[in-house]
Amino acid sequence: MSALPKGIHGMKVLSTFSGMGGSSLGYKMAGLDVIGCVEIHNHAVATYHLNHPSTHIFHRDITELGGKEILKTLNLEKGELDLLDGSPPCQGFSTAGKRILQDDRNTLFRSFFRLVDELEPRNILIENVSGMIKGKMKYIAREIIQECKKRGYQTVCGMIKASSFGVAQMRPRVFFMGSKVGLPFFPKKTHHKIVTAKEALKNIDPITMPKEQTDHNKKMMYMMKENETGQAAIKRTTKKWHNKHFGLQKLAKNRPSRTIIKTYTGFFHWTNRPLSIEEALVLTGFPVDYKMVGTFRQKWARIGNSVSPPVAKAIGEMFLSIGDKS
Repeated sequence: MSALPKGIHGMKVLSTFSGMGGSSLGYKMAGLDVIGCVEIHNHAVATYHLNHPSTHIFHRDITELGGKEILKTLNLEKGELDLLDGSPPCQGFSTAGKRILQDDRNTLFRSFFRLVDELEPRNILIENVSGMIKGKMKYIAREIIQECKKRGYQTVCGMIKASSFGVAQMRPRVFFMGSKVGLPFFPKKTHHKIVTAKEALKNIDPITMPKEQTDHNKKMMYMMKENETGQAAIKRTTKKWHNKHFGLQKLAKNRPSRTIIKTYTGFFHWTNRPLSIEEALVLTGFPVDYKMVGTFRQKWARIGNSVSPPVAKAIGEMFLSIGDKS
């Protein structure tokens, strides 16, 4: 992976719920200085460190980490941090899951706002799945906006698709962007023509593959059409398969990928083989040589939970632009 500029604009970022570093990579591509991150999962931390060795990692549960420790460790004063970024776990909100209103993970954003109070950053960003602004979960989105405004942040909220920024995956995500420097705005599309899966993967060698495929998955792989889900294939063929196959996906060569989610149930190439980790990385906007550790399923989960780096780059450039105008 080519060397990235380190903080050429002097804008300091702390990333929370950092995962394997998708947003951090994007911010660095924009020239921001990601000086710290907070992450609890071991294999996510190991992956993050391999790719961002100069960033201090707080390998901790965010509920047990205080602002005073962060400021002291990063040699900052309250109010000096330019951007506090966070992607709280989304399983309670995701339309791909059970959407449990009482899921404890739904309230982790409150730990994020505790750090907002203790650090007083100039800008804040919260990212989550599109399910956060749908149905019974909307009240949490409203609460997040209220919490931002209550603290004096000019705030915007809405959906961004990774495919608008040259990523061969739709990947719609909700972004809450707040600033005390200026009025945030949604970055303009960089790509008006979509990048197809075939275009994105044309020079990518599939190396890291799932070790096993069940007989049912193999049958489904051949039965499914391009861009079809397991659920759609079952409905089309009226076959009575088990519900566990509803989560299966198949790429279409002439379209962007469907959203890659955390749980791997089966994601197939249009040539009737499983999708590789290298291909999943590229379809999410990472470089193919982004280093990863862990099992196939752990790597897949890290990709499925990631912010697409080109989207984070565009957002980082937006925060830089409103800072320049102040």
